[in-house]
Amino acid sequence: MPIRAVGFDIDGTLYQASRLYAKLIVKGFGKIRFLLAFNAVRHELRDLLSSEEYRALGVSGVEAFHRYQAGLVARRLGRGADHVYERIEDFFYTATVEPFASIPTYPGVPALLDELRARGLKLGALSDFPCERKIGLLGLDGKFDVAMTSEETGLVKPDRASFDLLAERLGVRNDELLYVGNSERYDVLGALGAGMRAALITKDAKAAAATRAEFAFFDYAELGRYLAERAG
Repeated sequence: MPIRAVGFDIDGTLYQASRLYAKLIVKGFGKIRFLLAFNAVRHELRDLLSSEEYRALGVSGVEAFHRYQAGLVARRLGRGADHVYERIEDFFYTATVEPFASIPTYPGVPALLDELRARGLKLGALSDFPCERKIGLLGLDGKFDVAMTSEETGLVKPDRASFDLLAERLGVRNDELLYVGNSERYDVLGALGAGMRAALITKDAKAAAATRAEFAFFDYAELGRYLAERAG
């Protein structure tokens, strides 16, 4: 089956994540308890993917997801949900995004996206966090047909809901889409679980050898050559 669309994770896939972490050290100073609580809740939200009770709640849409998330963090901190919601919005969805203005993409990313669009492939961005602002700050405005977050579905990766929605918005069948990410557990297995194809970006030779993705790479020129042979 030829590839008609390519989806990309953002964080750690289009840029080197360590560059962002270095810029966030100062911003996170004095907020350790808050940061640890938020991180624990993001893991909890993945665990909830297998919870029938959570799925029955029907949390849908970014606002509803953020409110639910804030409630979980507030419970861990012993603070009011509204106060915690504002703190999360200010820090994780605003302050941590602005540093992207000075973070470069991996070499070859803009050129590859332009090349793929010129070939007629549909391009999508799917991240567990809202990514439209990040895409603009990374200098990639106008290069994606669809940009979305799994938070829209209330079900973060690796649940298939956001992968299905990405394919639907791109107007392709799931098996016509290659999803590119840096996480075996969340990106590769999430895409495969949705009936898609997957590519893993990694420097780790062991990870590359063990991946269930059909292609592992680190140089985006390699990905370009791989797609040139398989795009339809």
